[in-house]
Amino acid sequence: MKSRCYAGRVLFVALLSLLFSAFALADNSKGELVFGVYPYLSPNQIVEQFSPLGDHLAKALDRPVVLRSAPNFAQFIDRTRAGEYDIIFTAPHMGRLAEKRDGYRPLAQSGNPFVFVALAKKGSPVKSLDDMRDRGLAVGAKLSMTYQAMNLALGKSGLELGKNVKFIDTASFSNIIEAVLRGEADAGAAPTILLNNAPAEQRAQLQEIYRSQPVPSFFLLGHPRNGDAVLNKLHAALIDFAGTPVGKTYFVKSLQGDFRPLDAATMKRIDPFTTVFDSP
Repeated sequence: MKSRCYAGRVLFVALLSLLFSAFALADNSKGELVFGVYPYLSPNQIVEQFSPLGDHLAKALDRPVVLRSAPNFAQFIDRTRAGEYDIIFTAPHMGRLAEKRDGYRPLAQSGNPFVFVALAKKGSPVKSLDDMRDRGLAVGAKLSMTYQAMNLALGKSGLELGKNVKFIDTASFSNIIEAVLRGEADAGAAPTILLNNAPAEQRAQLQEIYRSQPVPSFFLLGHPRNGDAVLNKLHAALIDFAGTPVGKTYFVKSLQGDFRPLDAATMKRIDPFTTVFDSP
């Protein structure tokens, strides 16, 4: 009899634990969703640009969405790996890494492709990448997509960043033009989607010395712990964003075009740009 009573108490406690876990999961489904934006802009610029998108996702999911970033690309990659973000807006090569290494699920990509350009001051002796030997090139960061693209382009002229071309780390893309105009770098490189937002009076002082072919641009991915239902809602909300009044303003300001599906073939196209992550 005592053993039956004890077994009954154990079963009761087990059922309570299961119920508590179920309630906890239900409550968590309405908890805040952390939206990680890789630090390609200044913190103020990230908040200004992405708050409307965060609000749109919060409304679609009926739960709070909070913006987060990181001090630099390396820490953003580490925080992505640690699962600190539920959804990420990131450079394509970082998105490919998050998919292959961390299990993040592709949600969408921005419509305007990346075209990388290198710029020098007008009147500079630097007229092409061939002229960059033993000169300084300002790039956002070594882990940036721009760094990988420029290294591939320089390689065709027998050049390499960090060896016969000095790498000038400006920490963020917003500082690249200033570095060139102040004479801290002989040239600077960034995607046109960012350089086109620079003041016209700054752009007027620069000349283009290199332009790449288009490649896929920003990727959005979701952490698998969100589950299929939430990830499907996120995908639908992202695709629908361009059709909303707020979304139309967002895409005009960000120059991202729109959000569209992100397929396996597009992800695979980015593999040549991920070799930087293989370095020790």
